Amino acid sequence: MWPLVPGEPVELLIEVLPTCIVVPVGYQLALNIRGKDYENGLGDAKTPDDFFSMKGVGPFTHADRKDRPPTIFGGKNRLHFQAGKEPYLLLPVIP
Repeated sequence: MWPLVPGEPVELLIEVLPTCIVVPVGYQLALNIRGKDYENGLGDAKTPDDFFSMKGVGPFTHADRKDRPPTIFGGKNRLHFQAGKEPYLLLPVIP
């Protein structure tokens, strides 16, 4: 981790956790980029047998104040787009 300079763009390579889904013909796949964990507003769907919360991103939260102190991670994020540096998503397509 290194400190960022406000307003100065930084190129990031972000790993997406592997998963396996089938997208039917004619459907679209969307990717949301957020500066916080996803919350669907439906509460926790955890059952007594679950080891972790089933709220939003499940076990993959970023809420530990020791690991992500608000003084460092509590700011705003801005996405920068410019010609030649457009964002992209690389996906394998398996017919």
